[in-house]
Amino acid sequence: MANKKFNLNKNSIRKIIVSFLLVIAMVVQFSFLSYLFKGLAPESSKNKDNLIMSYTSSGNIDYKVFLKQNNFIENEYLNAGEAYILDLIDYVRLTPLYNFKSNAKTNVTGTNKLVARLKVYYKESSDKNNNPEVMNKEKVLDEKIMNFNDDKYTSVSSYDLYLNEYLDMLKEFQSEVKIAVDGYLDISYESGFDGKVGGASYTNKYDSLIRIPLSNSVVKIESPKSDAKEANVYEADLVKTNKTVMTYIIIANIVTFIIICYLLKRLFSFTNKSEYQRKLGKILRNYDDIIVNTSSMVDVKKYKVIKIDEFKEILNLSRELLLPIMNYEKIKDKETWFYVLKDDILYVHTISEKKLELKTNEEDKVKKEEKRKRNNS
Repeated sequence: MANKKFNLNKNSIRKIIVSFLLVIAMVVQFSFLSYLFKGLAPESSKNKDNLIMSYTSSGNIDYKVFLKQNNFIENEYLNAGEAYILDLIDYVRLTPLYNFKSNAKTNVTGTNKLVARLKVYYKESSDKNNNPEVMNKEKVLDEKIMNFNDDKYTSVSSYDLYLNEYLDMLKEFQSEVKIAVDGYLDISYESGFDGKVGGASYTNKYDSLIRIPLSNSVVKIESPKSDAKEANVYEADLVKTNKTVMTYIIIANIVTFIIICYLLKRLFSFTNKSEYQRKLGKILRNYDDIIVNTSSMVDVKKYKVIKIDEFKEILNLSRELLLPIMNYEKIKDKETWFYVLKDDILYVHTISEKKLELKTNEEDKVKKEEKRKRNNS
């Protein structure tokens, strides 16, 4: 009993020491950050009297949907905002537009990129906003250099987007994973630039977006309104500081931040967790990019079940088959299944509190037996 109290007191002392060191490190970090902000902040403040320039970014993506030859619709194309039959779409003619306007001449360099992102979501529930994303593929369709020295600039272009490539990719993915999914094609026109005016440097970006659903027979292209974006450049944007001193302060901030992270890790390590919680948490942290959390389980009776002893084996299987690992908590805080579906086969690795306890008990018995043999020899 006395030994148990001693262990508890020792653990508490460690917590106090680590907490004390953490407070000191955070105070030091705050001091370094204060020096950093003071070094970056110029003498003038940001107000109307110190305004150098105001500018506005605006834009949108207009489109027309061109149709395949058919016996139902005579028009060559349909305008934006209408409903479209997916199988009749030949291509979408995109017309992205970007406008820059300022109250003073400014030197600007940057790029205007038209980007397509195929996003696929696991259809876990009717609430699409909470469904997990299982695939995201990006492709730059068009890119133009933006370079001007003026108070206004306009970029407008045209691009014909064929959907077959993305529809085929979605069908191939769905046939491989054999789960219900929703697919969307997000088209964004991204303007990113750096500017200079009156000795001050500034940077900004502006995006316009449309979303094309790919999983329904009849689709309506979503086109969220892109409001104009206003910004200002002040004298306070002029950075006046000693570069050598700033370098040392930045390095000190990084080192202090690493120390704080280490101390936080040590502090949280004192929290008592079961072997099940530690093992499950480690897997979810390290492999969250390929694990899909689900709230329901497939009908196991429809599949041939193959049990996998080690998580590394199901991880290698997932990478070889290019399939996600599905995660289902069968018994809350007690048992979790990690599984991969391939055709009519269900590969499953189970983490169970009961199995881990049995394994721990067997290991303890082996250690005690080995110790007994050493004492008798």
